[in-house]
Amino acid sequence: MKSRFPFTSFPNGWFCIAYSHELLPGDVKPIHYFGQDLVLFRTESGTPYVLNAHCPHLGAHLGYGGCVQGETIQCPFHGWRFNEDGKCIEVPYANKIPAKAQARTWCIRELNGVILVYYHAQGKPPTWEPPQIPELNSQEWTKFKEVDRWRINSHLQDLHEQVVDIAHFPTVHSDHSAKSQGSDVDGPVWKQRLYSGQAFKAATLDFKIETQYEIALYGLGYSLQRYCINGIGKLQFILLFLTTPVNEKCVEIQLLISVKKLFNKAIASVITSLVLKMLKQEMEKDITILENKLYRKVPLLCDGDGEIIRYRHWASQFYSENLELLPSLQKIT
Repeated sequence: MKSRFPFTSFPNGWFCIAYSHELLPGDVKPIHYFGQDLVLFRTESGTPYVLNAHCPHLGAHLGYGGCVQGETIQCPFHGWRFNEDGKCIEVPYANKIPAKAQARTWCIRELNGVILVYYHAQGKPPTWEPPQIPELNSQEWTKFKEVDRWRINSHLQDLHEQVVDIAHFPTVHSDHSAKSQGSDVDGPVWKQRLYSGQAFKAATLDFKIETQYEIALYGLGYSLQRYCINGIGKLQFILLFLTTPVNEKCVEIQLLISVKKLFNKAIASVITSLVLKMLKQEMEKDITILENKLYRKVPLLCDGDGEIIRYRHWASQFYSENLELLPSLQKIT
């Protein structure tokens, strides 16, 4: 089946493959992303690594029955051991290790409670880094909690285009007041500032809830979102919106939240639960549309559609192949 999209499903960048708490020292996990079988493991010293899954000897999958031995992973088939560089350092029944006994290693980072891998179509090393989140080291903020995770039939670029598509907010999310306050581009980082102000009535009270938020895209796999809501009280929370291509058709979405504590732990917990419920509902509205829409290479746009063209130009830097820039995509100066 032909892809709905005119570009590869695997753009270059940093992508989530696991949460830190899911991988204890000595753990070995088979994973599948970018259309490839991989093995994720944490050595006894606590360092995580990712290798191509299949042993270069006779092809056994290291993630099924493989085990950590010190700072190495051992193949379950014949006991060959590979170090953090993917180099075979022991064949238990041989005096000489074949020179080509090497498994491909992947560049990874562990930060903010997330394990990220760097994908590049040509195998090049990373030229930029994902950000640390300073709030997570503060006692004033809750630890990250998972909202949910989904696997959907879509593409990373199309998914994140919703950030600049302000015109869909009223129809999909019933927010008629959402307005863009501008965007900034700095290499692989896109920052979008938005405002929403909605009036409500509750009993004899008339009040307005105003939301200021910034969505920062670090490539097409890592989105850091900060929200500040003023109404009855002040609510601040952070979302980590992580997207990773599983194969040519499927994208995995993982959503984490941290809330600034208000008054006490019990109130923070109640607020977090309410926000979680709302986020899941709104996310699933987008998913229904994303899974069933076409991608228009030459979209029919009007003056209220936001910075879709500028966003597509920015996103093009994450593809190694030469993309055909359409006549409607003017060079950004």
